[in-house]
Amino acid sequence: MLSLFSLHSQAQDFNWYARAEIDANYVWRGLYVGGLSLVAEAEISYYGFFANMWWNVGATDWKWGKKDAAGTAVTGLNPEVDISLGYRWRGLSVLFIHMYYFDHYTDGRTSRYFDWNNYAPGGGGVTTEWRISYRISDNVPLRLMWCTRTFGRDGYMQNGELKRAYSTYIEARYDQPLPYDITLSGVIGLTPWRSMYTGYEKEFAVVNLSVGLSKSWQIAKGYSVDIGGVLMFNPSSMQPLWNIVTGVTFD
Repeated sequence: MLSLFSLHSQAQDFNWYARAEIDANYVWRGLYVGGLSLVAEAEISYYGFFANMWWNVGATDWKWGKKDAAGTAVTGLNPEVDISLGYRWRGLSVLFIHMYYFDHYTDGRTSRYFDWNNYAPGGGGVTTEWRISYRISDNVPLRLMWCTRTFGRDGYMQNGELKRAYSTYIEARYDQPLPYDITLSGVIGLTPWRSMYTGYEKEFAVVNLSVGLSKSWQIAKGYSVDIGGVLMFNPSSMQPLWNIVTGVTFD
């Protein structure tokens, strides 16, 4: 992940934030989502309430032009736009996120941005999620997170009947400060019932075991350079994943 720029501004209780990145691999919650990606993000907040928009345009795979047996292209771009509304108070964060994937279709037509009705397997480009997380403190840098999908694309067939999955992901993350401003991060993530994280096949699974190292250099007031890397393993799919992170931040 290469952060091209990151800006922060604060005026009393009003804050805004913007960032742009290049991701070498789009890996997320133990899943490989895509290859090289361009990412941009913007956020405004006021008295703890915030609105966030996140954009991604990337390759679905590093193998450009790959086709299936029928000759249909299975690689290309996977544009995504996410909008979040939420509230933060101390270490607690609660938000509702709307995710739209432009490369998914419903009945041969491009799905509408706020079409939350279709949740057939593989159908529709819209899904939504409630997310709650809590970070204990700086002295105990443990963060717990619970995420559950609610409306939109998230279903599977069972005995000929379409079932909504309410796909859920639970994560514990610990960030341990080390000498020389290095941070060691460890993550354990699981899904408690049948969900999209296992292809709707398993009732319970650990899907994310990851460890990462990162370091930040303050090069000037408001400017810092960051570098790091992460190794990830999905015990459910037996898939190893990795990412290298470098960035420049202004705040």
